Amino acid sequence: MGRPQEFEIAVKHKNGHSIDVSINNFPMYVDNEISGFYAIAKDMTRHKQIEADLRSTKEQLDVYLRNTDDSVVVLDVGFHIVKVNRAFEQMFGWSEQEVIGAELPTIPDFLQADFQLLQQEIVRNRHVTSYEALRQRKDGTLLDVSTFISPLSDSEGNLIAFVAIQRDITEHKRMEAALIENEKQLRTLINAMPDSVCFKDSEGRWIEANDCCLRVFRLENVPYQGKTDGELALLSPDYREALLQCAESDKRAWEEGKPVRLEEVVYLDYGDVRIFDVSKIPLFDPEGKRTGLVVISRDITELKKTEELLRKSEKLSVVGQLAAGVAHEIRNPLTSIRGFIQFIQEGHYKQEYFQTILSELDRIQSVVNEFLVLAKPQVIHFTPRSLPPLLHQVVELLQTEAILNNVQIVLEIDPVATMVNCEENQLKQVFINILKNAIEAMPYGGQITIQLKQQGEALAIRILDQGEGIAEERIPKLGEPFYTTKEKGTGLGLMISYKIIQAHQGTMKINSQRNKGTTVEIHLPVCEPLD
Repeated sequence: MGRPQEFEIAVKHKNGHSIDVSINNFPMYVDNEISGFYAIAKDMTRHKQIEADLRSTKEQLDVYLRNTDDSVVVLDVGFHIVKVNRAFEQMFGWSEQEVIGAELPTIPDFLQADFQLLQQEIVRNRHVTSYEALRQRKDGTLLDVSTFISPLSDSEGNLIAFVAIQRDITEHKRMEAALIENEKQLRTLINAMPDSVCFKDSEGRWIEANDCCLRVFRLENVPYQGKTDGELALLSPDYREALLQCAESDKRAWEEGKPVRLEEVVYLDYGDVRIFDVSKIPLFDPEGKRTGLVVISRDITELKKTEELLRKSEKLSVVGQLAAGVAHEIRNPLTSIRGFIQFIQEGHYKQEYFQTILSELDRIQSVVNEFLVLAKPQVIHFTPRSLPPLLHQVVELLQTEAILNNVQIVLEIDPVATMVNCEENQLKQVFINILKNAIEAMPYGGQITIQLKQQGEALAIRILDQGEGIAEERIPKLGEPFYTTKEKGTGLGLMISYKIIQAHQGTMKINSQRNKGTTVEIHLPVCEPLD
């Protein structure tokens, strides 16, 4: 054709591999006629590979730009936008056509601060810059954005472009703010609690404590965080023993691996004694490794004093109510004694009169002794006791009142019943309270049955009456202070009874049906008799 030609072919190298070759053919003229051709061949293999790599990279970059949730903005060295991805359009509301080629003065306001940072940080320092900022969308709404800006350089280190990657962190910021607010509210709530609250790490070091806790242990002005109970004991002399005692009960909570509740008695250096109701909750990770300990305690010193006063008040109340019955019980033998003495004064002397008088005096002494048991304070001392004699004594004490109210008391005692570890006078008070309630619940008379049976490792005492019964919705409230079903009652009797049974490691349950009667069932653990 007489013209130079250029084409590419693939040829096989001597070593067996294929190479890409670019060939340029040029005609040779002699006397204006083509006498031949000469060709220039150039190995294009490396160039072809680079082109292929560039295409692959471009395709991968396009896939990333199309599918990433992050906004990507590419700018040239003159700060003109040359490319934005779809996520940018969705995030900020501007289309690519609206921002392509835009210069700094005409770029949307939200980008201007970014360009200033580009100029100050990247151009000068040539490193990746990241920051968080509040940005405005096209519709005027605001969103929180985390931005990463990176310079792009050629093979010779010349700056050729910038890439800004922006991520919407509005929801993250909202959650972070909500978390901070919740933490603030929780701290306010914990500090407002009347209970002492302390958080410890896995080694027993104090992490956080509420105001009440710091006030109780007198640590208000002490840098307590990171310190153990032993270290804090040196900083709070008044509570030294209490803090050392805490360390021991912490160890118990860890060993048991579950929440524990206990009462701790603290003897202060200035002679005062405080009682605390303490709950300790150990915390573990999913692998069972301990991570922390929550300690919640409440000063119940005044509550304990109040309970003791209520117990004494109720005991005196019972004594007062029994006074009439006791007086009636004593009046009968006194009448007999007076009559026999008059006979003797009149000269009707008989030896059997003295025997009768002594018998009646013994009866009076027995009644008075039972009365004094309830009236005088008793030291609480648990000893093994047999319940049948105790129940007989209680029935004898209330027999007169029962007769006056046309009530019959029947005892059904299992002969194999063993002993219980108890404070005899306190149990008498419980049974008297229950029997008096039963008598008062039967204004028209009836029968009260007392059953004593052994059930496994416990003794069951069931007291059944034929009274008016109690409404079902009222039963759960029985035992609360000042809650009573009687017109002139205080509600303290059952509360004290529950407390006494609980102190004896037993249980008390009340079942009742209207117009059918009430059953009080008490279970007490049995014990071995003393040798």
